[in-house]
Amino acid sequence: MIGTRHEEYEQFIDGLPFVLQTDLKRSRFKQSKDNNWHENLELQLCTEGCGTVLLNGEKHSFQKNDMIVVNSNVLHYTGTDTNLTYSCLIVSTDFCKRVGLDPNFVFFEPLIKNATLVKLFLGLIKIHASDSTPLRVARLNKIALEILIELAEHHIAQKAVTGCDTRKFETVKKTVSYIRENYGRRLTIDEISRAVLYDKYALCREFKRLTGQTVIENLNNYRCVKAIELLSGGYTVAQAAAMCGFENLSFFTQTFKKYIGKLPSEYKK
Repeated sequence: MIGTRHEEYEQFIDGLPFVLQTDLKRSRFKQSKDNNWHENLELQLCTEGCGTVLLNGEKHSFQKNDMIVVNSNVLHYTGTDTNLTYSCLIVSTDFCKRVGLDPNFVFFEPLIKNATLVKLFLGLIKIHASDSTPLRVARLNKIALEILIELAEHHIAQKAVTGCDTRKFETVKKTVSYIRENYGRRLTIDEISRAVLYDKYALCREFKRLTGQTVIENLNNYRCVKAIELLSGGYTVAQAAAMCGFENLSFFTQTFKKYIGKLPSEYKK
């Protein structure tokens, strides 16, 4: 994991109430670069392999035919130590509201094993990819609605799964922003906690709980990502390390290898 970002899905095109991404592949060294959160309901279906999904820092194992539900404004990250292929459905908030399932107030179970939902999801993928008839949009809307109905009938959570109160969530976002603005120089937990006006011990605890990373891991991960940009732009390893806030070249090399999977010199080549 590298950083944390907020995503906005407001423009849903072609008359469809969702965004569909299929055959997303992950491996140990080919991972998403960020945790993220958004208002929209998100469904992930594992089609091959296995992995884990972090939801507000809580880990859920994820294998073939499992479905993960990412409720509104939940920090989430999907990864694997081996290999994982999955598809992702992000549903329009307006569509959910129109059918009485406002994602801000209706919360679903995070991990679902349901053959009916799997069949509906795979049917959606098939029609989305191959149907070119005038009824394509109508069919896709119908299946999207059937998915929501199946979720609502069998998988509404007994208690809300937001997992974080507003202040703690906002503090995490402020911390991420501060790291991104100041990664190129020496940073300490004390400085970061003062900047976001939060007790440093509470900040470390809540940041780890909500993102699955420590503050320092997030900082060093982001520094490595920025170092890749510099190395690709022609800077030397030593220059990239210094410009990304690493005061020790040996530590930079070790950290880069840990999070990127290659030595900086190998990546540059």
